[in-house]
Amino acid sequence: MNNEAAINDLYIDWMENGVDDYLAWGFAVFEYTIRYETSALNHANAGETTEVVIMGFEQVAEGLLLHQDWMLPLWREFSEALARASARGVAIACLSMGHVELPINVLSLLAPALKVAQIKLLHLKNNGLRRDGIILLSKSIQMNQSLERLALKETHLLDVGCVVSLVEPSRHDNRLRSLSLDKCNIGLKGSLMSTLLHTLSLSNNIRNLSLAHNHIGANESEMIASYLATNPPITSLDLVGNLLSDADVVLITGALKANTTLRGLRLSGNPLGEASKVAISEAIYNISSLNAIHSSNHTCLVTSDFDIPDCNRYVSQNANRISKLLGVLFTEFAFTYLDDVPLVVVPYVLDFVQAPSFKLPLTRIFHLVRDWDTPMTNLRHVCEEMEAGSDMVK
Repeated sequence: MNNEAAINDLYIDWMENGVDDYLAWGFAVFEYTIRYETSALNHANAGETTEVVIMGFEQVAEGLLLHQDWMLPLWREFSEALARASARGVAIACLSMGHVELPINVLSLLAPALKVAQIKLLHLKNNGLRRDGIILLSKSIQMNQSLERLALKETHLLDVGCVVSLVEPSRHDNRLRSLSLDKCNIGLKGSLMSTLLHTLSLSNNIRNLSLAHNHIGANESEMIASYLATNPPITSLDLVGNLLSDADVVLITGALKANTTLRGLRLSGNPLGEASKVAISEAIYNISSLNAIHSSNHTCLVTSDFDIPDCNRYVSQNANRISKLLGVLFTEFAFTYLDDVPLVVVPYVLDFVQAPSFKLPLTRIFHLVRDWDTPMTNLRHVCEEMEAGSDMVK
């Protein structure tokens, strides 16, 4: 789709019509992309799957292309093409509109098509959306039975009404499972976070929530920790690039002790120190005792800027728990923990080690460790022993 020659020709035309260099390029990119996508939708066949991208500027640094009256007919043609394509059974894997203003009159044209289009992902970025536009957009996608993911990025959510309207569609009988609100300044207004989490608690549909780069700090971390402690259906939470401190991470990771549904937590890009590293490690792999390991979180994979053992890689919670227990039992001093083994763990360990002994000449542990590229432990001396060929793996 990125035909530089065609865009350059349009750019020259706009320059010759007296438009300054900055706007001429934005006009050219927008005109080319919307005409191209309109034509592609008109020629798409039933059963096809396509992606649609309309842009005002190609780079975020270039800003937002404001709406002009001459754009309205192009938006109308595009909306009609989108509706016709949907009626023919054309699937839209992703509809992306970035760096171009979407005022209420444009959204009014798009609304009928958005209600019926077979869209999997609606990705809106830096569109200058206002309150009335956000609410209209939410009402449109509420009726869409195909939309699975909504990304609304670089949008200033003006009030709690905007937040409620965005989450509202997930409460109805549709397929919306993923909500991304990156760079929406949620942390600058505490009421927005509390409203968002409260509204999410009323919905059982949203599974993936991204709140990256939102100025989230101490006030919001308490709300997030309380929310996670209720074990909501959220399976993925992205908090990358916020303002979380060590104390905030201690709160959030502490909530993982009561949470068994969260599968992924992203904390990279926050100003964190050693206390956060300790808090994350203790939440997912506390090796102070076998009881502590047993009580650790065995479902959530936490990613951060720290070098922390790769735990909770398996889908099965029991598999993650057993791998951690065996990781400690492989160490030369692990027997000091045996007096502290919880009774509920003993059958798992014994069965895991001895169950196949009647079939195999060697223990189950041997068959586990001999093919490992990296041992399931972060204890360096154990790795060195295994590389040198200890008695256990010879």
